[in-house]
Amino acid sequence: MKILVSAAEIQASVESLADLIRERERDRPLTVIAIMTGSIVFLADLIRKLDMPLRVGVVQTSSYRGTVRGPISINADMMPDITDRDVLLVDDIFDT
Repeated sequence: MKILVSAAEIQASVESLADLIRERERDRPLTVIAIMTGSIVFLADLIRKLDMPLRVGVVQTSSYRGTVRGPISINADMMPDITDRDVLLVDDIFDT
């Protein structure tokens, strides 16, 4: 198997992104919302690097029923209240 991106390169990228988020937020409370389920591993890596006040929530979305693409459905039962909060959405795929 050919390795395209090493574990060290991935971790360096996550650290760089965390640095940018910390700089932008400047210790303001942040709510990080994961779009389930593919983003969970990346979310875990990222929030370990964010030494700042934060809350984490998840939403489940789907636009596919089998192999047919349809309207987006959203299940936000596990999402915290985001009123007046800075929110960062973390997703694994962006195609719609």
